[in-house]
Amino acid sequence: MGGVIRFFLVLLAVLVCAAPLLAQDTPKPTDEDLLARIERLEAELANLRSRVEDREREALDTELRKKTLVQLYGDIGLRYHMLFESQTETFNRPEFRLHVGVFGTAYDEDELRLRYDTRFTTSVLDMMGRPAPTLSWLPFPGYGSRVGVSFDRFLIDLDISRTFQATAGRFPTPFTGTEILFDRDYHFQGLSESVRFDRFLPDAMQRVIPRIQVLGVQGYLAQNNLGLPTPTAEVQPIYVGGQFRLDLAPFEQPVLTPEGTIAPEVNSEVEFRLVAGLHWFDGEEGIASNLGTGYLDQTTNVLGSDGLVQSGFLVGEAYGEIIILRTRRARVKAWFHGLYNFQAKPQFEGTSERNDQAFDAGVSWGMEQFENRWDFLFAFHYFYIEADATIPEFNSEVRNTNIKGWELSLAVRVFPTITAFGEFTITERENYELNGFGRASNQDPNRAAGQSLRMRIGFYLEF
Repeated sequence: MGGVIRFFLVLLAVLVCAAPLLAQDTPKPTDEDLLARIERLEAELANLRSRVEDREREALDTELRKKTLVQLYGDIGLRYHMLFESQTETFNRPEFRLHVGVFGTAYDEDELRLRYDTRFTTSVLDMMGRPAPTLSWLPFPGYGSRVGVSFDRFLIDLDISRTFQATAGRFPTPFTGTEILFDRDYHFQGLSESVRFDRFLPDAMQRVIPRIQVLGVQGYLAQNNLGLPTPTAEVQPIYVGGQFRLDLAPFEQPVLTPEGTIAPEVNSEVEFRLVAGLHWFDGEEGIASNLGTGYLDQTTNVLGSDGLVQSGFLVGEAYGEIIILRTRRARVKAWFHGLYNFQAKPQFEGTSERNDQAFDAGVSWGMEQFENRWDFLFAFHYFYIEADATIPEFNSEVRNTNIKGWELSLAVRVFPTITAFGEFTITERENYELNGFGRASNQDPNRAAGQSLRMRIGFYLEF
């Protein structure tokens, strides 16, 4: 027993003597290491806190949407609109716009969501007294005169698992692209269907391929009591079209959250968007004679000797877009949108020239959606639209067709609900033998010198 005690005493003495040596072999953490560790822990804690707050906010928003059947929205806009053609003042006037609508979620359970939306706006007639479905800005009325309003949107929207979506009624254009094909104020009347195939991919692939979508729209315009084309046995004013869209984030690197799931934030600074579409119209004769083109007295399409639109419309489109600084609120975006009408006919018999092509190319910098004060969006683009590339009653009201030129625009959110904007456009006719913007001076022997200068400055309040 005494030997065992002596053994433990010797071992204890050896350990006591060796302790300083062992302490010297173990490196002490420096102040820099401690600061780096603390900063890393603080960053992880802030990231976790942000995720928790976002999830709580989303859960609260979802719960409020489920409980709120009616939500009011809209905007009131005022602007000054100046148009000069060949240095001659065409008009120089103040204008206003009003949108008021209600929307809500009627059902949202078990991956099934059913929503509705209805809206009325200021109703615009062109100089020939025909409705212009792409316009909502009106000149200030005279004292005591009435202002026309009409419903431009009423729809029911069904969404299943964020994968399949169907819309019925009168709805804004769901297509990706610029306004050379469909103005953003234009509303289809009929059906729309959309399928998102990227939902079937693994979570990691969904970060690299954010969207694979097929979209289709079927529209019918034969409501003659609203001023739209009257159907006849020869002319049925209908539209059928669709798009295939592919989004790619080539530098995406999925990361895991502390819970072990893939983080929802996109971290790729670059994203590509590719779209291919095909659009078929019928009944363009009725459309041209019943719908207004906006600020022009007649269609800008090529007309035959009978005064009817010369061409049919089977329009193929290609749209490409690159987004840089994808994770920032102020993004840089460049795009190209091209159209080709396969059914366009020659302007004159015996010639091969057809007015069948259009494109829009541009770049922008800023926020896609204004949420905070001083959010902004600056854009520049050049466009070239031949007369029969598309139907002018559907595309931008200040471009129509048979036009080429460039435009600068700037919008800034100056107050939480008020946005100021300005647009500066210089254009001329692509073909001076056809109708369009830009009048050549009678004293100018060079007809191509006729240009149009358009300036629009104003603001709108959203609620």
